[in-house]
Amino acid sequence: MEKNNKEASQTLSMAYENHKKGNLKLAESLYKKVLKLNSKNFEATFLLGSLSIQKKNYDQAIRFLNKSIEINPRHANSYQNLGFVWLAMNDYEKATQFLNKAIEIEPNHVDANFNLGNAYKQYRFFKKAQAQYEKTIKLQPNNPSAYNNLANTHKAQGNFSEAINCYLKAIKLQPNHARAYHNLGNTYNQLGDYSRAITAFKKSFEMQPSNLESLYNISDLEERILNPEIKIKIKEIMKMGTLSKKDKAYGNFLYAKYELMNENFEKEFNYLIDGHKDYFSSKANYFEQGVIYWLKNLPNKKELDHMKELKNSSNIRPIFIVGVPRCGSTVIEKVIASGTKRFPIGEECSVISNIVGEKVLANNLLNTDTENLKNQIIKKYESLSLSKKESNYIFTDKTLDNFFFIDIINKIFPSAKIINCKRSPIASIMSILKNNLGDVSWAHSLEHIFKYFDIYYNKISFFKKKYPDFIYDLEFENFQNNPEIESKKLMEFCNLPWSKSCLEYYKRKDIVSYTASHRQIRQAIYKDSGERHKPYIPLLNKYGKKYNWFLNT
Repeated sequence: MEKNNKEASQTLSMAYENHKKGNLKLAESLYKKVLKLNSKNFEATFLLGSLSIQKKNYDQAIRFLNKSIEINPRHANSYQNLGFVWLAMNDYEKATQFLNKAIEIEPNHVDANFNLGNAYKQYRFFKKAQAQYEKTIKLQPNNPSAYNNLANTHKAQGNFSEAINCYLKAIKLQPNHARAYHNLGNTYNQLGDYSRAITAFKKSFEMQPSNLESLYNISDLEERILNPEIKIKIKEIMKMGTLSKKDKAYGNFLYAKYELMNENFEKEFNYLIDGHKDYFSSKANYFEQGVIYWLKNLPNKKELDHMKELKNSSNIRPIFIVGVPRCGSTVIEKVIASGTKRFPIGEECSVISNIVGEKVLANNLLNTDTENLKNQIIKKYESLSLSKKESNYIFTDKTLDNFFFIDIINKIFPSAKIINCKRSPIASIMSILKNNLGDVSWAHSLEHIFKYFDIYYNKISFFKKKYPDFIYDLEFENFQNNPEIESKKLMEFCNLPWSKSCLEYYKRKDIVSYTASHRQIRQAIYKDSGERHKPYIPLLNKYGKKYNWFLNT
């Protein structure tokens, strides 16, 4: 026994030294050798779990970290690392559970507080996330990542000046912080300060030359940057063996732009397809879960189509804008909110989507406690400062996927208005392909995009038959070609006064957009003949031939 303990101690020391040097394969084999000598050796168990995180072998990490907790239930680092693993696997509920346990054991655990902020941010609990990042900074004042993430939560809450200050603080602490420069660029871009945005994106690319996302964003603002020299540089970067899937995706998106400039539409189309494949691969586990949820779980939740009547509905008067992405909804929301009667703009606040989504994923019945569901939704709108007495409880919610929840909306908010924003499906689909929608899981494959559109058309058709006077169809192309006539009809439906200011939303300095349409709200409505999408019809035919809504366009 003594001989085994001595050998285990020597082997553990060798394993740890190799671990520190980055010799992960050798360190792993040595840790496992220790566990053969003593299966309850805590250090080997914990360090093997931590090493598995470095190798992104999360299943093995979970196994060993759980075992380390069995051996030592009061070890904060085991809970923190396990929380980090679940965060990486996009299971935010489990991540929050383990990170809170780590903080319970060790309240000033810097990493646990920081990662709990990350978990809350993913849940869109921005105030809670903000509190965790602020605590992290209090514990570690020179933490640039904490300032960067704190800035992200400020931006998500519309506090742009605070966000900019925090990004600049992160950069001051770490002058080569490429991500902080990139996020700063996105913030200036959303505010319409394009000159500063370009400068920040260029600094990000300079600090991290493989960061093709920053280069892509520069090209959106300064197309002339896409010259032959830059193309050669992109090709060199794309050959790098260490290039991430995300950067490879943006490389393909940049190639697509070059082909569009030369009107090589088929090549452009193929590069877009390749780019989205790479982007999907960059977060495959997360996106696969999302695709199942949006294309299977949610559409098959029949309860959503037949909600129970409520004893007391609400007198709140939200204006919901539903549809598919890239349908013109951002412009329509700004038009509605720019008349003589001003009220809060909700953008894509995802209130109903998030609350109902949690219940759907947990397989909870929605009709068992509809009063509680109503109260949760109303309280969330109040906490976001959208539902307010001074604006007569009127506000907009442009969460496009609310078309799934029209029955819930009708039961809770009978005084609500629903605007179904419609655009040519070919225009919307190509715009989705050309404007990477990031975390929208179904938006990176044409098969998934067509399936989602089909679900949308079927749901809208169902609810229009059920509530014929509750939903207003707005044809965005008609709106572009006849903005005054169509905006007057729209405002009449919303029971709001019309004025010329509705169509002068782009003059407002107090509005922003968090979506890919942030540049559209900086310009007047313009006519669109739709001709620019015609070259893509033959390329989309093989995906759309089984859908009548596509064949009829």
